Amino acid sequence: MGYKYRSLFDLWQQSCLRYENLTAFSDNTEGVSVTYKEAFRELCYLTSKFQEFGLKRYDNVCLFAVNFPRWLIIEQAIITLGAVCVSKTSEINIKELDYVFNNSDSVVLVTDNKDIINHFIESDDFKKNVKFVIYIGNDKYDNINDVKIYNLYDILKGLTEETIIKTDWEDNPNDTAYINYTSGTSSSPKGAMLPNVGMSYVVEQLQKFNDIKEGKTFVVTFPLSSAGGKSFNLLCFSQGCRVMYTPYKEFYNVLDKYKPDYLHCAPKIMQTMHEKLMTEVKNKGLYFQQVYNIAYSISKLIQNAERKCNTCAKILKPVKKFFDKKIYKQIRNTLLKDEAIAFVGSAHLAKPLEDYFDIIGIPLIQHYGLTETTGLAVSNTLETQKKHPYTVGVAFEGTTIRIIDPDTHKELPANNVGLITLGGIEILKEYYKNPEATKKAILEEHFLNTGDLGYVDKEGYLVVLSRYDDVIVMSNGYNVYTPLLENEAKDSEYVSQIAIAGHGRPYLTALIVLNKQAYEDWCKKSDNTEVSPNFNEKFKLFLIEHLNEKIKRKADWKYYEKLKKVYFIKDEFTQENGMLTGTLKMKYQKIIKTYKKEIESLYEGI
Repeated sequence: MGYKYRSLFDLWQQSCLRYENLTAFSDNTEGVSVTYKEAFRELCYLTSKFQEFGLKRYDNVCLFAVNFPRWLIIEQAIITLGAVCVSKTSEINIKELDYVFNNSDSVVLVTDNKDIINHFIESDDFKKNVKFVIYIGNDKYDNINDVKIYNLYDILKGLTEETIIKTDWEDNPNDTAYINYTSGTSSSPKGAMLPNVGMSYVVEQLQKFNDIKEGKTFVVTFPLSSAGGKSFNLLCFSQGCRVMYTPYKEFYNVLDKYKPDYLHCAPKIMQTMHEKLMTEVKNKGLYFQQVYNIAYSISKLIQNAERKCNTCAKILKPVKKFFDKKIYKQIRNTLLKDEAIAFVGSAHLAKPLEDYFDIIGIPLIQHYGLTETTGLAVSNTLETQKKHPYTVGVAFEGTTIRIIDPDTHKELPANNVGLITLGGIEILKEYYKNPEATKKAILEEHFLNTGDLGYVDKEGYLVVLSRYDDVIVMSNGYNVYTPLLENEAKDSEYVSQIAIAGHGRPYLTALIVLNKQAYEDWCKKSDNTEVSPNFNEKFKLFLIEHLNEKIKRKADWKYYEKLKKVYFIKDEFTQENGMLTGTLKMKYQKIIKTYKKEIESLYEGI
């Protein structure tokens, strides 16, 4: 197949010529606003300056920063020279950043955090090997111990309207553009070497699945250090959008102020949005709650009927319109405008959540990919998400999905659960300095073993079930795909987060982070003294029964897929405590290991 973009630089050049006077990147304070024309000039100028500072082709450069308007410009300047960008958010543990910098053999550091510079500057190896440091900040940072430290904004001051810049840079599409370190959900981080042409191919394919409009606003939630987050930034950039960056703590204020057109969200964010919308229902008073509950129950019946019968959809359309106008519009517009679209990735979305957003009229599109696939390889469209709910879509045009038996590696027919493998131009070349991991991940014909379990239906739509390593094998020999159960349980108003345990055990248990307000409300309604939930036996019995009723809704539910005991955890799973990845996926094995003592207490006496 022919490609629209020869390379990432070609993507930038085409986009900036086409949309030169539109805003490309901004922050939510509107303190920074960069047009497409300015972005391209800054890119070319920084490429020249980096070359002047000593950066060369095949050098590795670590970019440690939070999302900000010039991230992609810096990154592309590195790649345009033929160097390799190694990126992580600067908010993660310094030990992980130290590991990434040293494991990647990087010779340049770009960061927005002085503490990170101060950490590395103490190392003799760093002082010996690093070529220069770029500090992203508004204040000065002087050279230390003969290490050249440049301020990004001081560098950019040298670019004026009169500055003549080289614009005919040409990066090599076969070069490695990124070394993206995996988030380590089930193992130590590995540096996936991703091809330049792989990212431009992913963006081109995403354009075919998503009708992104020129001049619209895209609010970023995924870290730009993630391949999936990067690909959606570049998708919206390539289509003439304004890409807006904001800290997550200000995310909902930005939704309220700007009413963006597009969002790229992890399932965890969609769950939070659901909670906020349900709080809005409560805030409208008892009468509205009662009307809402009746309408939602009817809407659920309508949704089920529509999915089975096209004629039903036409007949029931007036009822849907009435409910939408009188009820759902009032709720969704507290967060999003009617035309807004949520793109959902990083993990599969719980079925009840997908049903909910469909009913209240917030359209979403699910997709699938990994760091090792340069972000994405499979996607739905708005139309196919409705026709094929609970799937993540079909493979990109030049990508192949194969479902194989985990033991024999024999390809399985449609609707059979097995390991998901992917082949295509976007697949990583190899893991940096890790031939053992490469050999394990790359199968015959350069197919990637994703480590995920799932199946492809007869129409080619992919359903993702679980990480292969996260499957619980109970003592009775039964396999349990815990994310499917967890997704059903998270539909409960009492559950903020949940991790199900039971490997090698006769029954399932769960670690739960409670929704504190919901627990307080339950105690008041049941005239139950509010104590620590771990000592509230009445509540525990109620919640276990309540969650099992939720779990029983799962397709092909088995009698052994039920919780027997629960333990309530005080602290949330977060990126800061190492329990979530940068894209808000649970590090399941780490959670189970961290709370081993608490889990053991749930199996005492057996």
